[in-house]
Amino acid sequence: MVSVTVRLYGSLRRYRPSDAGGAPHQPFVAVLPPGATVETLGRALSLPDGLISAAAINDEAVEVTAPLADGDRVALFPPSAGGQG
Repeated sequence: MVSVTVRLYGSLRRYRPSDAGGAPHQPFVAVLPPGATVETLGRALSLPDGLISAAAINDEAVEVTAPLADGDRVALFPPSAGGQG
C-alpha cells in the first residue's frame, strides 16, 4: 500500500473524508493501492472528473497521471474562479 499526506485547497476541501479528523484545511493521510497516481487519489476521494486543475507532489507541480510513492506529500487545487465577464 501507498500512504500519502494530502492537503486539499479551496472548494476541494468539501471532499475531505469525514473520518480524516482535524480541520478542513489540515493535511490528512490517504492509503492507496500500489501503482496509484494523483488521478487514483482523486477517485478515492470521490472528486468529480476535471475538478483537479493542478496538483503537486512534494512541492513540485505534476500532471494527474503522476505516480505516487509511499510518504509523498500531495496538494490538490481546484479550478480558479474569476475572470472578466
